[in-house]
Amino acid sequence: MALLKSKKNTTITGKSLNKLGTKPVNIKPKTTKKIINRYHFLIKCRAYIFQLLNLKFTKTDDEEINNFVKTYLKENMRNVNLEVKSEEELLNLRKNYQKNKKISSNDIDRLNFLLNFITEEIVDNGGLQKYQIASIMGQNSDRGGDSSKKLMSWILELNDSGKSFKDMSALEIGCLRVDNVISQHKYKKFIKSIERIDLNSNHPDIKKEDFLMKTLPESNEQKYDLISCSLVVNFVPDENKRGEMMIRLKKFCKNQGLVFLVLPLPCVTNSRFTDDELLVTKIMEQGLNFKLIKEHKSNKIVYYLFQNNNSVYNEKYLKKNHGSKRIIKNKPGMNNFCITFG
Repeated sequence: MALLKSKKNTTITGKSLNKLGTKPVNIKPKTTKKIINRYHFLIKCRAYIFQLLNLKFTKTDDEEINNFVKTYLKENMRNVNLEVKSEEELLNLRKNYQKNKKISSNDIDRLNFLLNFITEEIVDNGGLQKYQIASIMGQNSDRGGDSSKKLMSWILELNDSGKSFKDMSALEIGCLRVDNVISQHKYKKFIKSIERIDLNSNHPDIKKEDFLMKTLPESNEQKYDLISCSLVVNFVPDENKRGEMMIRLKKFCKNQGLVFLVLPLPCVTNSRFTDDELLVTKIMEQGLNFKLIKEHKSNKIVYYLFQNNNSVYNEKYLKKNHGSKRIIKNKPGMNNFCITFG
């Protein structure tokens, strides 16, 4: 299944989805989910092919990756007429091509073919633009997609209970909209400033930046009182990169600051390698020295609010106990979500 085609050949740059005066594209919720899932399936396959082909490219900006792939394929793709069942091979990619086994020249040709197939769908057929539109439409309040609504309800609860969380500097990772709940004027006394970043910015007020490449703060003033990381970690294609992201959340958060972490519920309820206890108690609390102060599980999403106890974290503990995948439970239909610190 290719990324779903629209009747009009419009890209995200031709439509304003943040109230800039143009009526936004409307996508049905079911279609939105299909587009988002398809896009992330493709980039996970691409990341695995990079590992198999030993392609060293650390940047995560889509435009730079696509240019890199096109240059690589132009120089290395020898057989363009292979008979490859692309969809079937992508679904069985990890089964058919093991990282610890020698890759033959025929395997390389087939992997190059698959890499070209992925790139054509993402770039030439407008897959990236469709993904961006679908992601933003999924954030509409009438679809329950704006997780900052839950965040701000918790901030209000904390302040009502006597704790002071006001005049906070905030970092929103993977920001899709500039008009979400956290940005509303009535919350100005709680959120004094917001830095919005995303790998593929669709608005001038959202900086195009990769959190994994963001310059580390040199002083406490350069850190944030609040970091929102909603449905971002689960889309990082490599488990060690996810661990790196968790450590960066620690390094960018002020002492006693807050981290708002949102994941699909199956990441902690239906994974072979991760559950709620491992993520919250062992990684976040024991390893990274955060304290869980709020938690909510909906039918599909889990929301966490952590407070940073202090600036140190236990790197040795994380590497020793969570340096690689360890099966917790294994049942048919479970997913492979995992966070490691290797």
